[in-house]
Amino acid sequence: MLSDLLFSINAVFPIILVASFGFIARKLNIIDDAFVKSGNKFCFRFGFFAMMFVNIYKIESLDKIRWNVVLFAVISVLALFFIGLFWIVFFEKDPRQKGVIHQAFYRSNYATIGIPLAFNIVGEEGLLLASLISAFSVPAFNILAVISLSAFSRTESNGKKTNLFIHILKEIVKNPLIQGVALGMFCVIIRPFFGGWRFSTGNLKFIFKAFEALGSIAPWFSLIILGGQFKFSSVKRLLPQISVSVFARLILAPAVGMLICIFLPPIFGFPSFSSAEYASLFGLFATSEAVASISMADQMNGDSELAGQILVWTTVFSSLTLFLFVAFFRHIGIF
Repeated sequence: MLSDLLFSINAVFPIILVASFGFIARKLNIIDDAFVKSGNKFCFRFGFFAMMFVNIYKIESLDKIRWNVVLFAVISVLALFFIGLFWIVFFEKDPRQKGVIHQAFYRSNYATIGIPLAFNIVGEEGLLLASLISAFSVPAFNILAVISLSAFSRTESNGKKTNLFIHILKEIVKNPLIQGVALGMFCVIIRPFFGGWRFSTGNLKFIFKAFEALGSIAPWFSLIILGGQFKFSSVKRLLPQISVSVFARLILAPAVGMLICIFLPPIFGFPSFSSAEYASLFGLFATSEAVASISMADQMNGDSELAGQILVWTTVFSSLTLFLFVAFFRHIGIF
């Protein structure tokens, strides 16, 4: 029990600490609004592109993927997407906030916290499974996020509304995170036709190392940017939206996601999942808001201030909810 609590604290508080450096730097005028704006743009266009490419490129082989686990992971994420869609359509008014709140229902910090969480619960098998699931879940998160953010702000510079489908398709194609996923997946698919050759080990590995370095700093630099634009004075004004988002991300998502993955597979003739599979899926549903959501909201006309507040408070409270959920699922024999 204590180890679970300590893991939760150690997993989430580095995020808060790094963001606090940005907050302090802004208060000391070391960074300013121009730095925050250009930093967000840099992370979105270059940093997260490199991060997504590297994450996908590192997949050894598509043959190792357990497709039944991926199937129900995707079904669960889509279920949360539509639950969130119902909420924002009927209960949220501000178009710039709708897409940001919607992301809290389905988009987690899987790569940074969820994968290590699976390893902490069940060991190496959980780490492997979670890494393979991320090859599909993270691209799905980003495609759905583009839909969330663009569907409610499809206005061209001349003020005219564009066709919704065309607008969303354009946003998906030009999104740097999705471009990084597409490039990485293309390299994985064609790898067998080149004798397994790869940038990371060949004579051109300096190219991969450059992408790897850029991708590794993206989430942490984005947190500094978050700290630079974070305002405690905004909490009271945004409290209803923050509260809904925290509940959706940390309570509703893990409850709905795990219920689907526990009860639906046997109904449709699939075997029940193992403890390692459940642990890898749990990290997909239960962790805090994704760091990339801030840069994406900022660059896609969403409310980036609200996105930052949601990230901070879902991260803070997730140290408690992760501990409670892990303890509960261990008690009933799921993990």
